[in-house]
Amino acid sequence: MTSHESAIVYEDRYRPVLANQRSGGTLRAIYQEVYGEEYPDEVEPFGFVTLSDLRSFAEFLAPFEVTSLLDIGCGRGGPGLWVARELKASLTGVDVVAEAVAEAARMAESFVAAPVAEFHAASATDTGLPGDRYDGAMSVDALWMVIDKTAAFAELARLLKPGSPLVFTTWAPDHFDYSWFLEPAGFEDIETQLVEGSTERQLAVYRRILESRDALAREMGEAAAQVLVDEAEDAPRLLETVPRVLVSAFRS
Repeated sequence: MTSHESAIVYEDRYRPVLANQRSGGTLRAIYQEVYGEEYPDEVEPFGFVTLSDLRSFAEFLAPFEVTSLLDIGCGRGGPGLWVARELKASLTGVDVVAEAVAEAARMAESFVAAPVAEFHAASATDTGLPGDRYDGAMSVDALWMVIDKTAAFAELARLLKPGSPLVFTTWAPDHFDYSWFLEPAGFEDIETQLVEGSTERQLAVYRRILESRDALAREMGEAAAQVLVDEAEDAPRLLETVPRVLVSAFRS
């Protein structure tokens, strides 16, 4: 297996979950129970995004009158549709998992007051989209999985018009700085802030996933359940030193 092929395997690790999430009533109930009023129900997210996160994205992007929003690692599309609707912008979503892109297109058809949206199956490092096209970009909990972050942020810089804002959530240890990749790619005014309460919510989700393995396997399939359980067993040790953060920057 080449290094490129290995990267794709790593980056699309959640393929069985995203392909079967629509059948995962137990997984959705876990998030609803843990997040309460912070759970963005209509978004049907897989991951740890909250209503407050989505509002933070929209509030950061709104002053710049974004009309064409790019969502990298869009998953099943819900977060990008929500933010684009708030901004009254069109949406282009990109995800390496083709099944997620198909689900995103389906969600766009039923999303209330959905923006004009299109979705593409492609890597974050080589989207195949035309350059200098978008005036805003976002990403929810996806860029940490991209192995070649230098290439990913260079691609984002190519796609964004000068002066365009970028905002994303990810995980980063104290010794890791996303400016190492953002600045060489042509981004400036980089700010990073801790997402308060995220670690506690994430740990609570993991506990419930481990308690619900059999139900998850029945509803979503054995492969999806194993992906969820593996993360629930391994991630808590990392969360002690790798918090979830929100990063913002501007294309220079």
